[in-house]
Amino acid sequence: MGIWKNAFKIPEPPEPTPEEKKLLDDLAEKAARRGLGEIAAFTVESTAPLHSLGAQGMIFIEPALTTLFKKEDVEKYRALLENSKAVKYLVSRLNAETEEKEATNVKKRP
Repeated sequence: MGIWKNAFKIPEPPEPTPEEKKLLDDLAEKAARRGLGEIAAFTVESTAPLHSLGAQGMIFIEPALTTLFKKEDVEKYRALLENSKAVKYLVSRLNAETEEKEATNVKKRP
């Protein structure tokens, strides 16, 4: 059974790099500033099975996207969309940004 042990093993996705984490932190901060943190987190989590399909769709429409964004940025976001650990990090940051914003908006009773 030695050769069959790893025959169907799916490789583990890599941890996001510090550069990728900064990119995701900026994205989460922008969403939270607009009051869309919870909605964005819900949308990202609920569409998890479609992330790889969305990344492939980005490859298809990359010529149109590069007219609006830098090609390097499109490739970075596509790679992040394919990485499940990066997506989990984004969701955790979206939730954290929302909690921080709610904590500052809470009025304390005298």
